[in-house]
Amino acid sequence: MLNLYWKDNNRNIYMLGTLYKNDGKYYFDIDEEGLKKATHHGCFGIGELNLLYNNHVSDKLFHFFKRRIPSEDSVNIEEILEEFNMNEYDEMELLKKTKGVLQTDRYFLEPSEN
Repeated sequence: MLNLYWKDNNRNIYMLGTLYKNDGKYYFDIDEEGLKKATHHGCFGIGELNLLYNNHVSDKLFHFFKRRIPSEDSVNIEEILEEFNMNEYDEMELLKKTKGVLQTDRYFLEPSEN
């Protein structure tokens, strides 16, 4: 399980929800209180995820998270996997190892303590 966080301009960190995979499906559960605080401080939401629903389920990794890791079709995917000491492509493991960090926003992922 990976928790999604957002950092505001003052470096305050807000938990937005939890991403996990079970039985081949991806789940994202929104943390309502954290999201409410984050949006009050400038967060614009979580990509394509509908904020009116707390629990999201998909057969594929949600686009918001998918765009945060290298594609399995990347020309240099073998080097990337080697860099992260991975034998095979695994979206959740890549998110865990890269923290899903992009230079263009203030979201990041951390492993859940549960």
